[in-house]
Amino acid sequence: MSAANGPSRLLATLHDVAGVQRLDAAGWESLVTCARRNAVLAYLAHRLEASGLLDNVPERPRAALVSARIAARRLAQLARWEVHQIARVLVPLGMPLLVLKGAAYVLRGMPHADTRLISDVDVMVPRSALEDAERTLVAAGWKGTVLHPYDQRYYREWSHELPPLHYPGRIIGVDVHHTICPPVSRLRPDPAAFWSHAVRVGDEGVSVLAPGDALLHAAVHLFFDSDFDGRFRDLVDLHEMALAWGGDAAFWPALIARAQALGLGRPLHYTMVLLTRLLRTPIPAAVLHDSRRFAAPRGVDGAMTHALTTVLRPIDPAVWPRRHRTLLWLLYARSHWLRMPAHLLLPHLLRKSLRRVEPGVDPQPAAR
Repeated sequence: MSAANGPSRLLATLHDVAGVQRLDAAGWESLVTCARRNAVLAYLAHRLEASGLLDNVPERPRAALVSARIAARRLAQLARWEVHQIARVLVPLGMPLLVLKGAAYVLRGMPHADTRLISDVDVMVPRSALEDAERTLVAAGWKGTVLHPYDQRYYREWSHELPPLHYPGRIIGVDVHHTICPPVSRLRPDPAAFWSHAVRVGDEGVSVLAPGDALLHAAVHLFFDSDFDGRFRDLVDLHEMALAWGGDAAFWPALIARAQALGLGRPLHYTMVLLTRLLRTPIPAAVLHDSRRFAAPRGVDGAMTHALTTVLRPIDPAVWPRRHRTLLWLLYARSHWLRMPAHLLLPHLLRKSLRRVEPGVDPQPAAR
C-alpha cells in the first residue's frame, strides 16, 4: 500500500487498529490526513484509545489525534447544552420533544457520540406543534435563516423540517423536524409510529428514537439524501449503532420487521450491504439474507450497490476522479426523484437552475 493511499489505509486501520503499530512517518501522515478529511479523526483517536494504543502513537500524529478528540468532545458538550436550552423553552409548554441524530447519540451516552463534528441539533415535534415551536424559539432569541422566498416555501410546504434556526453567538444550530422524510416523498413513514416507540432520556422531558428507529432514521438520512460527497462518517455512525445494539439477538429480527412496517426496507438493505462491505460490521448472515427482500430488481440493485460502495468509501484528499463525480451526480438526481413527485420536481429543478438571487437575499442554505 503506497503512502498516498489514504482511503485504503483508513479502512484497513478501522478494520484492525493494531495495524498502526507498523506505520512509518509517511503512513501516519496519509492516515491522519485522510481521517481528518473524512471527519473521523476524533473517532480514530477514540478507537486507538479504547485499544490502549493512543499513548504509543508518535508525537506529531498523537497531537493531531488528541486535538481532534478534545474539539469533538467540546462540540458534544455544546450540543447537550443546546438541547437543554431548547427543552427549557418548549417542554414547559407541554410540547413533546424528540432529539435526533448526533445530539441523540450524546444523550444516550453512546461511545462514539463525542467523536462527531456536530454542527447542529436536530429535534422533532408533532406537526400540529410546528408553528408554536418555531414561534416560541424565535421569541426566546433564536433567529431564522434568511432564504430566498422560494426556499422558504419549499421548507414550509414540501420539506420535513423548518428552515434552520440559530442563536446569535452560538456555534450549534437547530433544525426542527416534524417527520423524518419530506411528506411529498416516496418514503412516508408515519411520524406517530416513532412517537409511540420513543424512549425518555434524562429528567428534562426529552425523548430519543427507539434503537431500531434510530438506526432506520440514520439509514434514511444517508441513503435517501441528495449529497453523497463525504458521507463516510455517517456510515461509521451506522456501524457503531449496529455494534451497540446488535448484541441483543432480538434486535435484528425486530429491526427487519420494523423496516417493513414503516416502509423503510430499501434504505435498511443498502445499510446492511455497505456496512458489511466497507466496515466489516458483524451482522448475522440470517439478517443479511432477510434484508434482501427489500432489494431492488437485480440489475438496479447491482448498479446501486456499485455506485454506493464507490462513493461511500473514504474520500481521498485529492479531487474526485471523473467517474466518481458522474456517480455523485446520478445519485443526486436519484435523491430528488425520491424526494418529490414529478409534477413538483420538474418545476423545482427548473426554477433553481434559472433563478437569480435577489439583491440582499442570502441564497444559502438553499433548499435541496
